[in-house]
Formats: sequence, C-alpha cells, structure tokens
Amino acid sequence: MPYSSAQPGYKSPKLSEIVQGSSGREYSIQSVLQDKQIPFGRVYLATNEFRNYVEKEIPQDLEIRASIYHRIGRHPNVRALIDTVPDRRMFVFRYLNENLLGFAQRELSLKLIKRILKCALQGLAALHEQDLVHNDIKANNIMIQTKECSRDADIEQVQLVDLEDTVHLSPGRATMGIQVGNWMWRSPEAHAQGPVEKSSDMFSFGLVCIYAMTQRLVLAVDESELLEGEDKLAIVLERQLSYFADESGFKAFMQYIGAESAWHEIFRVINSGFGKDQPRKPFALWDGNGLDGDFKAFIGGLTNFDPAKRMTAQQALAHRWLENV
Repeated sequence: MPYSSAQPGYKSPKLSEIVQGSSGREYSIQSVLQDKQIPFGRVYLATNEFRNYVEKEIPQDLEIRASIYHRIGRHPNVRALIDTVPDRRMFVFRYLNENLLGFAQRELSLKLIKRILKCALQGLAALHEQDLVHNDIKANNIMIQTKECSRDADIEQVQLVDLEDTVHLSPGRATMGIQVGNWMWRSPEAHAQGPVEKSSDMFSFGLVCIYAMTQRLVLAVDESELLEGEDKLAIVLERQLSYFADESGFKAFMQYIGAESAWHEIFRVINSGFGKDQPRKPFALWDGNGLDGDFKAFIGGLTNFDPAKRMTAQQALAHRWLENV
C-alpha cells in the first residue's frame, strides 16, 4: 500500500504512471530505485522519451531543500535540480548509471581513481564556497556516468549528489545536537553531535578516498564482530581514534566538542584503552598498493582529528597527490 507523506492525501505514484513536472515535461515512472520509508520517501527511475531521470520524493521541507539546489546553481560536479513535480512533492535529476561504492570494486587505474576523486572534490569545493555543508559525504553519494561502448572503465561525468541534508552555515555557525550523515562515513564531531562545519565533510571525504584506493570500508562493523553487549558505535569511534588521532589532535578535538558534551567522556574512555596491549594502528603506517607517502599525507590532511587543522577543499585540490590530474 502506498504510504502517505507529510502532505495530507498524498499517495506515491504507481509504476508506469505519468507525472508532469513544472517544466511541462512528462515522466513515466519505471521502477523504485530506493525506498527509504517514512519520512524520507522513495526514489524512482523515470523516463521521458529516450532519457532516464531520477525522481525523488521530498515529503518534508520541499521549498527549503529546493533553495539549496538553487543556491549552488549549475556546476558540472554537483547534481543539479532540473525539474520538480509539485503535486507529488518530487525533485527531478539527471540519471547517472554508477556510484563510487560499486564502481571502485572494479580494477581501476590510479589515474582514473584520482580523476573521479578530484571531480567529486571540485563539487564539494563549490558547495563550500557557497557556505554549504553537505553533511552526507559517502561513496554512494558520488555518482558516475560511464562511457558507452568503452571496453575499459572510463567515465563521462562525476557528480556529488543528495543535497537534501545540506545546510547553509554562515561563517562562525555550526550544526549542533544531531548526528548527521551515515555512521560508516561520519567525522568524529558528527558522531559527537557537533559542532559540525565544513571540516566534517573533509573528514568524510578522506574516508571516501581510502575506500576508493583500498576497496575497504574501514569503519564498517559487521554484527559478527560484536561481542555480547558490545556497541557498534564504540568500535567505530575506537577505529577512528586508532587510525587518525595523535595526542595533539585528540586534545584539540576534545576542546572542540567541549567538556559539556556528553560525548566528551565517551571519547576519553575509549581513547584511554590504547596502550601496550592495544596499540594504535595509524593510517600513516598502513601498507598497500598506492598507499605511498603522498597519499598518506593527503589523507592525513583530510582526517586530522583537530577539525581546525584539516585541509579545506581548495587546499586538497592543490595537494601534490592530485597534481596533473
């Protein structure tokens, strides 16, 4: 049974139903790409003539969310809002056929990986220049259009997508009191419910870069890994501290979230567990294909535990690891 959104009397469209956008263009609903349930809605594949589109239900705050897309405008590396279906509370976007989460599992050249990451970073830089914080940076929010009839993996376009959690923050302001983003990709301060600023996006982007290079979700925790009574989030925070925190960065982070934060004591207790019997595993000491000094320095700048010392998007674009890309 179709669910009702925040709008009284609303019903989700049926497959093959025709819906009309504000532009006058008509779209035929083909399939459900994702069902996020109440209150988030569904994402559909739709067609108009011979082109594919993504239609996303926006049950809540449609106008506010639309204003974010209007603020960023058209940028080649940020998915643009190309139409709306007001009576269905839907946004319409161009369809891209891959996301980085799946695409990175292929045998990709280092050159292509860098190109994809640089394109995504250019999109993030464009958001940050407008004082927009994405808040949900992850590999499956980087969409890729591959080239048709290409024997080898090659791409036409890379776009940062899903700006529905994006907020405009004037300089000096931050998001507080909520854990933004996905738990596998969050920054430490996002876990601690703020303050969340642009630097939080940069930490998450660092995790994306590690995934693209290693095909490893380094903060993912399977239920089979948990001991009885053990909390998944505690393991995530322990790994963040193990891989990315040094003494000075941890001290600065604790000052950043503040002693009044309920998470201050949680981080303190987890950090106190490291020692001879439980040594840290700093990313700077990891081995693997492509994990050279330049890449480790790049990740170190993105994932510094002190948010104030993380690279900005523009600084990351100028980093030596992305030279000649």
